[in-house]
Amino acid sequence: MIEATSRIGMAATEALDLFIAAVEQIPQENWDRPSNLADWTVRELVGHATGSATKVVTLVEGGQLWNGPSEPADWICADPAARLRELADRLRDALPHAELDAPRPSPGGEVPLHRALAFPVSDLAMHSWDVHRSQGRLVELPDALLAFCRALVESIPEEVLRQPGKFGPAQPAPADASPTTLLMTGLGRTAG
Repeated sequence: MIEATSRIGMAATEALDLFIAAVEQIPQENWDRPSNLADWTVRELVGHATGSATKVVTLVEGGQLWNGPSEPADWICADPAARLRELADRLRDALPHAELDAPRPSPGGEVPLHRALAFPVSDLAMHSWDVHRSQGRLVELPDALLAFCRALVESIPEEVLRQPGKFGPAQPAPADASPTTLLMTGLGRTAG
């Protein structure tokens, strides 16, 4: 159990750092352009994922969570990178003291903290790819984070994975697609 719980802490910090790096590379003129996710601008995509980052930190700190997904408008701010760096500092401060087996709320009911973190941590990692893709760049998730996300996705029944508001139908992947691109096209993102 210690290995699994330390893995989630490392995945959480790595995913948040990866997302911060993606956000810091967004040119000012691109914030209000469409993202690679239907109906969201880059600013809205970053707002949504900032909500996921806040959820990660709130879960680790043992704070009060909101119900439902992170709506972009609730998390848009003037300086997203600064807000995310502040969240990363809080996460690093809280993780060493977190009881990763402590009960926390999740969409499936109360679960140990290390399990409650799985979805928002994966959300951050995958939205890092989305931010890069929205800027015309492809990025590879680090191996451990990619394996973490893939394991989570593979644990979800197909009929749940494809529910409205979750992930779209799998998209074609190029013949030479990387492991990250294969994961993302499998979740409905386009790589071309």
